[in-house]
Amino acid sequence: MRNSGSEGAPVAGRMSRDFRSAAEFAEAQGLYAALFGLSGHVFAARSLCGHDSNEAVFFIGQSFEGGLDGAPVSRLYQMRRGDHSPQRLNDAETRQISLAPDGQSLAVAYAGGEPGVDSIEICSAGEGVAVADVPGRIELIDWSPDCRKLLLVVAGAGADLAGIHGGYAQKQKTDAPAWLPEVDWGEGEDLWRRIWLWDMRAKPAPLTSAPVNVWEASWCGADKIAAVTSDDHGEGSWYAAKLSLIDAKSGSVKLLHTPRDQIGVPRGSPDGARIAFVQAFCSDRGLVAGQLSILDPLSGEVAVVPTNSIDVTSIEWRSATSLHMAGIRGHETVLADCDVSGAGVTERWSSTELTCGEWAPSSVPVGAVGSLFIAEAYDRAPFLAEVAEGELRELASLAATEARSAMAGRGKAEPFSWRAADGLEIQGWLVRPPAAAGPTPLLVDIHGGPISSHRNRWMARTRSAPLLVSRGWTIFFPNPRGSTGRGDAFARAVQGDMGGADADDILSGIDALVGKGLVDPDRVAVTGTSYGGFMSAWLPTRSDRFAAAIPISPVGDWYSQHRTTQIPEFDALMLESSPWEEGGAYFARSPAFHKQLGSVPTLVIAGGIDKSTPPGQALECHFAALRSGSPSALATYPNAGHSLRSYPEYIDTAARIVWWLDTYIGGPSAATI
Repeated sequence: MRNSGSEGAPVAGRMSRDFRSAAEFAEAQGLYAALFGLSGHVFAARSLCGHDSNEAVFFIGQSFEGGLDGAPVSRLYQMRRGDHSPQRLNDAETRQISLAPDGQSLAVAYAGGEPGVDSIEICSAGEGVAVADVPGRIELIDWSPDCRKLLLVVAGAGADLAGIHGGYAQKQKTDAPAWLPEVDWGEGEDLWRRIWLWDMRAKPAPLTSAPVNVWEASWCGADKIAAVTSDDHGEGSWYAAKLSLIDAKSGSVKLLHTPRDQIGVPRGSPDGARIAFVQAFCSDRGLVAGQLSILDPLSGEVAVVPTNSIDVTSIEWRSATSLHMAGIRGHETVLADCDVSGAGVTERWSSTELTCGEWAPSSVPVGAVGSLFIAEAYDRAPFLAEVAEGELRELASLAATEARSAMAGRGKAEPFSWRAADGLEIQGWLVRPPAAAGPTPLLVDIHGGPISSHRNRWMARTRSAPLLVSRGWTIFFPNPRGSTGRGDAFARAVQGDMGGADADDILSGIDALVGKGLVDPDRVAVTGTSYGGFMSAWLPTRSDRFAAAIPISPVGDWYSQHRTTQIPEFDALMLESSPWEEGGAYFARSPAFHKQLGSVPTLVIAGGIDKSTPPGQALECHFAALRSGSPSALATYPNAGHSLRSYPEYIDTAARIVWWLDTYIGGPSAATI
């Protein structure tokens, strides 16, 4: 049993509310401060863009202005090839950026000076030439092919955010008394997402209106817009969204394609002759990975393009007939070009040692064959990268001064494959302690989704993993059936069976690790967020393999989940059962209804404003664990959203995970008395 002895710190099996005086918190805070760097160091980036006509590249960089007690800020940066030193260009919270097709002007969207209002600015030759305000949150910018107009997708000030962005409803500051209730009518003008247009002369103006909700859009030639639309603003309506063509003058909407499943990243060609998009069986808006599809706007015909087994996640037109794409193929991250005139796919770069993109692989084309992206690996901090003629070149590292030494001794992600009970090959990633000579304790970390995947991502994105590896733990990141990168049939295998064969895939992976002598079978724990939270509550009801469980943003009861979540369409899609009837998958796959069958020490973690998996789900998991006789703790963070990626909550959760595992499993370096 452990006892830190300091006032307010954890003592003898109890977890205190204020964990900041715990040794584990100090350790986590020290590690992440070293990985991220403080005082404005840029530790991560997104939206990298450039043009072959000049040496400048632009991106949105993230940094902590002070300590880790507040959220990182997003700012606009510029860097010239060869300089290796990015230059900060603004002091506003930057949402999106987009470089004009001719490379001469940059559009920048940022949080405005008033609540519920964003600003859009056009910069040319390093100077602002036009600026305007738009009510709502600017989520996407796209230049017209002639560089004369901007398309904006703007979320109303009360619209829900997707799960990957926190899964909560936006709220505006108010001077009203704190006791006043929140009133939800399920409707309102500020809940819709609309297209706005700006010609940089007059003020921006809305093009679309309710009942058309626009999730994503891009120009298709000079006078049409390709868009993913639905007739309802609710987050769950995205699952039945369609591909539409919108007239840029009248705003009239023409339905082009009703998909079998879900669609994303629509990209109209510069000449308007084609619309490229990705079709896939999906579980989350913003995480579309699957089949590259090309639609002819005149005939309405859709062709699915072979892509060398790549699950495509991002696409951008390089020219009117050449489409650049990024995606996942097994353990590989792949960049390629597709000649839509019939010449096929040319792979430009692939790697298991590196990956790119924030939530899924993404890159942008530059010139005839080049591309720009943000690369990283578990043991390598993000860096700005360029690929030309198949060769990767580092433009600038975003590693903090102390990051390299902080990452030492915390392992390297290696591809791992095994056979499921039915013989199907399953893949994942393994991080072993560098000095491990025999069996170690194991933490199984399950990704969200389920239609997503673990990649070789930087250790700072893995919450407690680097802390545990340095303490002698092995971390297992499985990609069971339902994961991306293995084709449509593999992803679709989870539909109607979530918590079935996918659960068995993970269990067989643990068995494989035990069989290889890498893992101590008596010291196995499981964690994960969202779908991973559900699975880490569910797996201990399926197997006595686990000595501890840490569900984060879980689902415990699918019946109540359906009635309280912002995405009830999700569980109806994945369970293929009825939430209005007794029995069926809604009962059979609810962890809270079965957890009493086994006693496993359980730490449940939830965000108080999470609308994707509301905090009541975590409470149900905690209640069931207590009633089973298990030690259980429930940590609900009042201002955190889905998957608790905000700060300092991220640091606090990492520290609590380490404490929980040391307390109930122990490890080679666990402190004991």
